[in-house]
Amino acid sequence: MTQIPLPLYKKMILTAFAGAGCMLFGLVYYFAAKDDVLLILSLVLLVNCAVRAFSLYRIAVKEQYETVSGTCVSVSTGIIGKFKTVCMVDDAGAETTLRITKSCKLKIGGRYRLYFDNRHQHRTGAGFIDKALATGSFLGYEREAS
Repeated sequence: MTQIPLPLYKKMILTAFAGAGCMLFGLVYYFAAKDDVLLILSLVLLVNCAVRAFSLYRIAVKEQYETVSGTCVSVSTGIIGKFKTVCMVDDAGAETTLRITKSCKLKIGGRYRLYFDNRHQHRTGAGFIDKALATGSFLGYEREAS
């Protein structure tokens, strides 16, 4: 069995706990207020989170992810949208431009390893379109030791 990278493991566990927490809240509220709708919605959330956590587990175990390692040289955030553009340079000097969620706190000059789901790669030939389509495949990141 392969070692699951820490960012993927954390995301998998937090997703499972989020689903379980929603279900627990739904059960408590159901017994307090007899709200059938919230109980059903909590169950739907639990199932969706379980499916997502299992999907992340399969990605990690089957190594269906791609890593991009290097030093962050630029970060640009658009005014509108949920994503920012990050430029990474690896040890060989190759530059890679990626679009990731704005919630990632990458700092210029830091070394990072970014994880992407490689099961659904979109290659249109147009760089901007490829980056835009790949935003949903971002799985997580970790800071590398310098």
